[in-house]
Amino acid sequence: MIYLAYPILLILATAVERTWPGWLLVRGQGPHLVLAAVISIGLSGGPVAGCFGGLVGGLLLASVQGAWLGGTFVAYMGLGVAVGLLRGQLLAERVLVASLVALIALPVVELIRLIFAAPPSPGPWLLHIFVGAPYTALATVPVFGAVRVVTTLLRPED
Repeated sequence: MIYLAYPILLILATAVERTWPGWLLVRGQGPHLVLAAVISIGLSGGPVAGCFGGLVGGLLLASVQGAWLGGTFVAYMGLGVAVGLLRGQLLAERVLVASLVALIALPVVELIRLIFAAPPSPGPWLLHIFVGAPYTALATVPVFGAVRVVTTLLRPED
């Protein structure tokens, strides 16, 4: 049941990210809600759930952005697995940790995507990272809360 709820959350995150109101954009940038959701899924559900969230999130983003599929899949699936594996050992399941991970993860994800498809100009790409990372870290707070509620309610009994 939880593997049905995570894609629904990711679809909602993709829809909100793509329709973010113009008056909430900072320097033309909105938060990366799918990235925040993948991080939250990895922290809440572990490496398998994080990889699944990265796969679904990468697929959704690639379908609406026209992004290069390989870089998006590698970046988001790798992020979900890495966060899931570090959960409990290095990363606590807390909203502050999720926000800090989002602040660090956006530049890493964009660098991985850069390897697969370089932007025509580095200026807008760097601005995208410097504005998007803190904005995404702030937006991670409600996304993490939603993922934690869903994970807690639907987690299978061990």
